[in-house]
Amino acid sequence: MHPRKAITALTLACAMIAPPTLAATPAAASAKPNVRACYDGKCKFTFTRAVSFRVSSRYGLGRVRVSKEYVGGIFNQDMVVVRAPGLTSSLGEGASGEFRHGKKRTLNFRVLSITDQGATIRFEG
Repeated sequence: MHPRKAITALTLACAMIAPPTLAATPAAASAKPNVRACYDGKCKFTFTRAVSFRVSSRYGLGRVRVSKEYVGGIFNQDMVVVRAPGLTSSLGEGASGEFRHGKKRTLNFRVLSITDQGATIRFEG
């Protein structure tokens, strides 16, 4: 295994062991998330289906897509997948990630919980 893949796999495995910091409520999971508040890169929402939203040009990313997907291979579990043009991050519960485009500002995010119904994520700008 390539050293970079081994480090990424180890990092994700460690992050998946962390306890959840927030449990999603069924009422919140059924409501459609308000992703317009995410334009500035700071928001928290629970989703049951994939969502896509624009972020400020200061991040240099355009649109960000968030979904819950089953990731096979060494993980074999549901994970939150965050995508932007040319960037993808698969995260387990409690894990955090970031997207940086060149010298633009960094968009940080953390998966708060993953349930059978959906997941909760917080974007921290």
